[in-house]
Amino acid sequence: MKTHLLKKIKYFLALLILPFLLSCQKGFDVSEMSFPINMTVVKEKVKLEEDKSFSDMTRYYTTDKKAINFYGENFAGSNGTPPFTLDNKISFYEENKSKKVDAYGIDINTTDEAEDFEKLIDSKLGKADFAYKNNDFSFTIWENTGKYYFFETNNTGELNGKKFKSCTLHVINPKNTFFVNYFIAGGFQYFGDYLYEKAKPEHQGKKFSYRDFIDVKEKEDGKDSYFLKDYVK
Repeated sequence: MKTHLLKKIKYFLALLILPFLLSCQKGFDVSEMSFPINMTVVKEKVKLEEDKSFSDMTRYYTTDKKAINFYGENFAGSNGTPPFTLDNKISFYEENKSKKVDAYGIDINTTDEAEDFEKLIDSKLGKADFAYKNNDFSFTIWENTGKYYFFETNNTGELNGKKFKSCTLHVINPKNTFFVNYFIAGGFQYFGDYLYEKAKPEHQGKKFSYRDFIDVKEKEDGKDSYFLKDYVK
């Protein structure tokens, strides 16, 4: 009788503890976080490395498998063999002046996870106005749920003689002009031209999407406009 009772108690305790154990294994899901991100919560879950090589911001990052979660899916992984490896990682960016963490990034260097990540973000965020793509790279920006999503894919990676696909997502607080300006570079530079145009008096109080901007440039420059090259309508 006592043995049966003890089994019931153990079973009940297991049910109570299981959610906690699963939570510890999962770490956290950055898609559920709002800006500015509370780093105390993050640091309670995982150990972070600190990168102070930037002049005006600090990057905290980790390759901890339980930390690389996005929209409920885990994208941990490693490419190559030691000592030449590239690990999937997540980074948090803190502006030194304001001490606010208003941006984070996910870097994926394994082909399978990169392809799965691309499918997931497309399914969650849908068709974007800002979308450029060729055989080697793609650059996409969404403005969704009060955040900017800057997403890049790269089909040209090579490590230890093997080619691989990678992708990088940076999620930014649109109200933080420091981070918005910092990440508008490379394949995203046209977005800066769009924001400049959008800020003009004639567009205030009106809907003016990136697609509207493209239509303006096509009328002004013709179909040979460099803004249209590789643009996905």
